[in-house]
Formats: sequence, C-alpha cells, structure tokens
Amino acid sequence: MHARKFATCNELNWAPTSGNFVPPEEAVTNDNMEEFFVQCWEDGSKPTVTQGRRYINHILTHYGRPPLNKHYRKNYASVLDVLKGLKRTAEWRDHKSKGAVPLPLEYVKKILLAKVHDDDGKINIRKLRNKALASGLILCGWHPSDAWEIKDENVINLEDFHDRDGHHRPKFLFNELSHNKRQHWKVCNTIGCGCKKTHKPKNTACPYNILLWYEQTKEQCDGLLMRRKSKLCRAERLRHFDENGHLTDRRFFRSMTKNGGCSSTR
Repeated sequence: MHARKFATCNELNWAPTSGNFVPPEEAVTNDNMEEFFVQCWEDGSKPTVTQGRRYINHILTHYGRPPLNKHYRKNYASVLDVLKGLKRTAEWRDHKSKGAVPLPLEYVKKILLAKVHDDDGKINIRKLRNKALASGLILCGWHPSDAWEIKDENVINLEDFHDRDGHHRPKFLFNELSHNKRQHWKVCNTIGCGCKKTHKPKNTACPYNILLWYEQTKEQCDGLLMRRKSKLCRAERLRHFDENGHLTDRRFFRSMTKNGGCSSTR
C-alpha cells in the first residue's frame, strides 16, 4: 500500500510488485518523501503517517542511507520539518486509537480445545508448542514479546496444589515478570487446571496439561542437545552453553526447527 502511494503521489515511472516494493534510488529524494507524508496524512491519520515513516526508513536502509530521525537532520531537514508540522496539529495530538478488535468467543474455544495429538496418538510438537503459547497469550493477556521474555527460571510448577475445597488443581506460576507500563514493577501470572472438580492428567483441554507436556518436551530436547554437545562446533557451543558446560539463558517458549521440532536456540 505504501509503495503504491509513494509511486502515485510522486508520479514515478515505476510500479511496485510483490517481489520489489522499493522504488529506484534516484526517486528517494527529500521532495518526494515530503509529498509522500502529506499524502499519508490526507488519506489517513496519525497511524498512517507512522507506518509510512517505517516504510521510508526501510527504503533508506536498503540503500545504505541513514534513517529518518533527528540525529541526521542535516540529511533530511525539510522532511523532518513536515513531520514536525503534522505533529503540531490538533488532529495529531487528539488522535486516539480504537484498539484491537477482541477475539471472538468461538475462536477462543477452538484454540483452547484444539488437539495436540496426531492420528496415531503421538503428540505433535508443533501443535503442542502453538497451543501452549496461544493459551498463555489468551489466559494471561500477554503480548508475544512478553511471552518471549519468560525464562525457565521464571516458571514454577505447583503440581501438588490443592484448592480450598480439597480438589487437586495444579498450576503454573509465572513469577518475576515486568509490568507492561512500569518496567520496575514485578508481577506474576497463573495458569491453572481447567478440569471439572479434580485434575485429570490426560485431559487435552486442560491448560495445565498442555504446559506440562510442553515443558517435558523441552526437557527432552535439552537432553538431546546435551548428548550432542561434543559434536557441536565451537560457535554453537558458545551459543548454547556457558563455560561450565551448562545450558544458558533458557527461555520457556522456544522457536521451532525446520523439521517441526522444538529448538533449543536461545
């Protein structure tokens, strides 16, 4: 969208394609960038200009030029003045985002009730990892970046926890997390058993079981990595192990390997 807007408002003899949305370098001038930002403001509002600035910075870095910010005012003085003028308008200052549309209830149910086993009854690691992560985002209200920051040392498994009514209801405690708005505040989140009455260890709809199976799968992958330590090159050993040979900086939610397995990459 922004590539087409840049080409149209500046009347360029260039049209973006799916594989090429960066205009020719000679077209990336201060005058053209000013026209582009003015067009973004007229067609949209503050978010459109903000997204357009990211697109311009992508173009500039593609050609090895400095990004559009105050530290390079000597390169983009007139463009920065246009942006500063837009920010002074009442429409910019008074803009309020509508926020994200809430996830429909039927989608939430599909995610929390999704199967993690293949037809042969074995756990599919990719399905397990995706459901574990999605359950955490929904139940705790995390942003994906919040989930990525959680390390194994922040996760406590209270497998013998019982409610006040005496029913066995284990839970995971995510401890010592940073508050979204105030980073110096420490908060904790809990994901507990979702079974009716007492806990059922084989219930695939129970969030605790999903996290427990995911944690066990990660431990198995870490064990395989430990056994392969002597076969790793020096760069891989430094990436995964400390000077004492222990795994370092382990994050609770892992990335996936190309073959669909759980990666131990930090």
